[in-house]
Amino acid sequence: MNWMMRASCFLLMMIAVAAEAQIQPSFFGMGVSTTIDPPKVTYGTLSHPPLVWTTVENGGRGVYNWKNMDPFVKLAPKDANGVAQIVLSLGWTPGWAVADHTHCFTTTSNGVACTVPPDNLQDWVDFVTALVAHYNGTTAAHVKYYEIWNEANDPLFWTGGVPALVNMAQLAYPILKSDKYSSVAAPSAIWNQGVSFMTSYLKAGGSNYADLLTIHGYTSATGSKSQVPVPMPESLASTNAAIQVMIPDFRAVADQNGMLGKPMASTEGGWGVHGVSDPDMQMAWIAHYEIVQAGIAVANNLIFQDWYLWGHSNSGTIETTAGLPSRAGNAYNVVLTWLTGQVAQPCTTSGNIWSCAVGKNLVVWDSSQSCSSGVCTTAPYVPPTGYTKYVDLTAATKTISGQIALGVKPVMLEP
Repeated sequence: MNWMMRASCFLLMMIAVAAEAQIQPSFFGMGVSTTIDPPKVTYGTLSHPPLVWTTVENGGRGVYNWKNMDPFVKLAPKDANGVAQIVLSLGWTPGWAVADHTHCFTTTSNGVACTVPPDNLQDWVDFVTALVAHYNGTTAAHVKYYEIWNEANDPLFWTGGVPALVNMAQLAYPILKSDKYSSVAAPSAIWNQGVSFMTSYLKAGGSNYADLLTIHGYTSATGSKSQVPVPMPESLASTNAAIQVMIPDFRAVADQNGMLGKPMASTEGGWGVHGVSDPDMQMAWIAHYEIVQAGIAVANNLIFQDWYLWGHSNSGTIETTAGLPSRAGNAYNVVLTWLTGQVAQPCTTSGNIWSCAVGKNLVVWDSSQSCSSGVCTTAPYVPPTGYTKYVDLTAATKTISGQIALGVKPVMLEP
């Protein structure tokens, strides 16, 4: 090979590496609870419709009803091969498959759901087989991601123990992988003892039956007994963990327990249940969440992260009563225009100032500022030399002349 051919190969390789480092549209996941109200914001991956086994087979053994799941797969973005960019999380176990209902309860829509394995594992095998046979690219679109179980370290979803769940993953994995387009995710985990659970699961053999590791990226606990508003997602005061801490911690678990080189994803996340109510702080919160994760995506092989959710819910709602994006939803859309197709670097801090390089631009905010009842505090900030204008979360562009008033809501500085 002569020097010109070597140089051409090297250039092509560098172009491929640069393209891989760019934030792809599929990086931005969006949770949705119903297809009657599809997201009216930009997203590249659809995540966490209702749990699949209890949705599809709640009518009894071998009675498969796809009408409530197919619309989600149809709604999901499709790649060049027509594969639905969607995460289907498989568990709970339907009540008919468990004789002892000590670990079962009645849900609002799925009938009886159980947090233990089926009495007869053949029921699980038969369901997974039917699932792949249905999402075959002809009857319905191929599905990109199958997640073995939802929040398996939360007793609301799983009480069957690690060995039983590994066994179910072992049975399901070759069936799911018979579809060449599918990727199988380990059971997702929430932060509360999630690192120890995931370590145990992977060490018990779970790493052999997963193409990617999935977590739920809630940085602070929410609910009736939790303090709200929750801290900003990058704040070390987060009651779970700051997002730039949580992602690398789970990355380390994967790397040290059989999943080195395999990707990870966050299939749910956000400010949680009524975690933030002020509209301006919601704008800031969702912007920080997307920007910080984009900056650490390459180093942690984080292939997508999901906002939970679009729709009228108590968790992370970014929709108005009129069915349109809220101010936070619009801010999310603006941030996506900043990030998509760009190479994002990890954010750095200098005092209260956060700086996040995105391509040739620089996103900045002042973490010491806040907003309340329509009033946002700011402080004078002198941008680095070379930037002549900035864009705010409403997509308004302003000229830089000396210093600017910088608050908790990010702005993007442009040359």
